[in-house]
Amino acid sequence: MLLLVTMFTLSYSVIRQLWPGLAVLSGAIVIVLTYRLITRVDQSHERFAQFIRNIAHNDFSTTTALQGDHATRDLLDAQKVLIEKYRQLKAERSAQHEYLSMVIEHVDTALLCFDDSGKVVISNRAARQLLQTAVIINMVAVDRENGKLGEEIRELKPGKSTLVKTEIGGDSMQLLLAAREFRLLGKEHKLVSLQNVQSAVDETEMASWQKLIKVLTHEIMNSMTPIVSLSTHLEKNLGPDDESDIAKSVKSIASRSQGLLSFVNSYRSLSGLPKPTPTEISVSGLLERIETLMLDRLQEINATLLISVTPYDLCVQADTHQVEQILLNLLHNALDAVEKGSDRQVSIECSLDQYQRAVIQISDTGKGIPPSQLPDIFTPFFTTKEKGTGVGLSLSRQLAHQNQATLIARSEVGHGSTFLLTFG
Repeated sequence: MLLLVTMFTLSYSVIRQLWPGLAVLSGAIVIVLTYRLITRVDQSHERFAQFIRNIAHNDFSTTTALQGDHATRDLLDAQKVLIEKYRQLKAERSAQHEYLSMVIEHVDTALLCFDDSGKVVISNRAARQLLQTAVIINMVAVDRENGKLGEEIRELKPGKSTLVKTEIGGDSMQLLLAAREFRLLGKEHKLVSLQNVQSAVDETEMASWQKLIKVLTHEIMNSMTPIVSLSTHLEKNLGPDDESDIAKSVKSIASRSQGLLSFVNSYRSLSGLPKPTPTEISVSGLLERIETLMLDRLQEINATLLISVTPYDLCVQADTHQVEQILLNLLHNALDAVEKGSDRQVSIECSLDQYQRAVIQISDTGKGIPPSQLPDIFTPFFTTKEKGTGVGLSLSRQLAHQNQATLIARSEVGHGSTFLLTFG
């Protein structure tokens, strides 16, 4: 208003040719007021630009409006409202991100999301556990752990799924991969789920074997029972002193029939496992009992058994008798493996792995299992021993599965074998 009044006075004095000093004074005042107005506007623009830069850098702590007149106070109030709105939006976005991260982290299925440059933007706990690495920054880390798996992930078409047989950290796995693609912030992203279906495959396989064994044992028992009964009856009637060919044949039939019945009965254990009764088991106490039970066998073949438990008070939740059966089966096999060797040593080590799971590891110094036979050692009826039945390892894996544990084998020819029983 002062600038308008001064400009009017300057114009009026010039038009009316009034006192020249008035025109000069009015002109000087107009110049000063115009300069101050321009300076004030520049300052206001600069401070408002600084306010915008503060927001761009997520600084919501200060306002930058000039103090003074009513218009400035309105701008200050508007800035406060804007700051509060941005702060609220940032808090909501942070909460949503935290919630999404927690959900993804607790999903049991492994998730990997990477952009077109190979940078991994999402990797949950299940993915890191599956790939056995603490941090997954880019797909190079996946390639370093398993090049074949990294290639399968990259080549997987969106909307498709595939089953991949692979090995990670010495463990054989069957992974079901599924992928989706989307565009975010100008970049193409691929979200891949990796689900280890090995346990489901093993469960289905074990159920199939159990059904087959039930059918076979039922049919064999139905056929063999009358043969055993008749041959035994004939053997008794012929008398123990009868040395005729018929008597010898009958005795052979009776003997082989009894042997076959015993053989079939041994396989019945695979199809009629009792349900486990989980209790808290002290691993140290359990292994001490195992050592006592195996003491005669150890002395018989002059073998050494080394036991280590870390921490000493480590406990697991499982059925005591069934876990004992598993360990006894594995220990018998280990002692059989070292019986004919010069270094007759078997070790049992129990500790927590990187995921805080209890792992019982039984190792021997035997000759090892050939790679061609290793995939079949848990198959019922398969055995590498001359007098083996092929029941022990298959039964042990089924018992482990019932107790929420996994049983895997590692072996190298000439360097012995290792069986790992992992709980949880």
